[in-house]
Amino acid sequence: MYANGKSAVAVLLCALVLLVPLSITGVIAGEDRQNEDQRRSWTIAMYWGGDNNLDGDTETFIDLWMECLTTDEVALAVFIDRLELPTNISTVTEEGWVERATPGEVNSSDPQVLADFIEYFMTEPVLDADNYMLIVQDHGMGYLGIIADDSEPNGKAWMSIDGLGCALDLAYEATGKKLDIVDLDACSMATVEVAYELRGKASYLVASQLAVPFDGLNYMALLCGLSQEADISPKALACKMVDDYGDWYSAPLGTYPTLYPYMQDFASLSVIDLSKMDAVGDAFSALSDAILPKDKAFANPFNIAAQHYFVAMWENNMGCGFTSDVRGMFGEIASALRDSHPTVAALCDDIVSSASDAIVKEWASWRFRGRITGMSVFTPSSIGIYEVGWDALNRVYDDVGLDFTEDTGWDEVLLTYSCTSKQLGAA
Repeated sequence: MYANGKSAVAVLLCALVLLVPLSITGVIAGEDRQNEDQRRSWTIAMYWGGDNNLDGDTETFIDLWMECLTTDEVALAVFIDRLELPTNISTVTEEGWVERATPGEVNSSDPQVLADFIEYFMTEPVLDADNYMLIVQDHGMGYLGIIADDSEPNGKAWMSIDGLGCALDLAYEATGKKLDIVDLDACSMATVEVAYELRGKASYLVASQLAVPFDGLNYMALLCGLSQEADISPKALACKMVDDYGDWYSAPLGTYPTLYPYMQDFASLSVIDLSKMDAVGDAFSALSDAILPKDKAFANPFNIAAQHYFVAMWENNMGCGFTSDVRGMFGEIASALRDSHPTVAALCDDIVSSASDAIVKEWASWRFRGRITGMSVFTPSSIGIYEVGWDALNRVYDDVGLDFTEDTGWDEVLLTYSCTSKQLGAA
């Protein structure tokens, strides 16, 4: 988040995660825990991966959280990984800030570390709540990954999206509880690939299709609002977060204590119902079956629509991905093929319809003129972009463990329609 999302490391498979347990739960388990009879309405877990160039903003956000949370109906669990200081795991309740553990230097991009933190805050008695939200605050790069850790001896490490899904699975296996909201306060995470990976692992995903401005979420409104209305439902809270985000980045200069003067910057946020993502995957799969092998009649409409709704063309702050807006792109393809290929047009309509069902709420600043509508999908313009050679790690879209590519054949569609035969031959 807040800066140019960079590349992620190779996929971290669940099996490997289980074999390399960088556990923090064992450290926390040795601490004395306070029991509390009164169950809270919400526990919000902040996973601050600041072991990178975001570390300088850590104190600013801690002060904001402490200032805005004023009710015992809501608690915070805080994981902070910093460049020079040991990892800190703390709680914020009516007792104030209480340090629970300092497990030393850990790799915050390791899925097991995230899984252990989730297990902790969902089983710690003092944090017992009706609803749980996980907020991951860090750099993000869409399907390539999230959470950049600069402390690893071999260079920057990232958590793959497959690893993110594994972390949530491991936590569920340990607790039997699912998260109500997962907020990925990081760049370019409101994609089909990410949402499909997290289906069934939480109720709602809150994320942006674009680069996230430096302030990230409207934490002031989130925590002050919960302090006033703690019994809000998960869906209502997720939707309120979108409204509050719009307020923060649309307000006249000086309205809020922002880190930078955004002046109605390019920004977006959406709520995705993760229970609806299977239907989105089915719709993509049906289209893949219909247009493979290649029919040249589809190539121009496909690529023109992808370009018209290419989200990085519409943002002015640190482009971080090659994706196109799903509803815009497939709505245009359907219109172009309505008369000549009605069956394919209907399948594109199904993608638009299923995405519309999944997108509970979305907001994008007025500068987009309605072209950003809540969820994007990878649409490379060449084989070089498909293979992500520009990030120096040589990762390929269909080889990073994404459920979406395995289940839908979208990778084959991209190689057929986005990348020319000449490019594929050269590769």
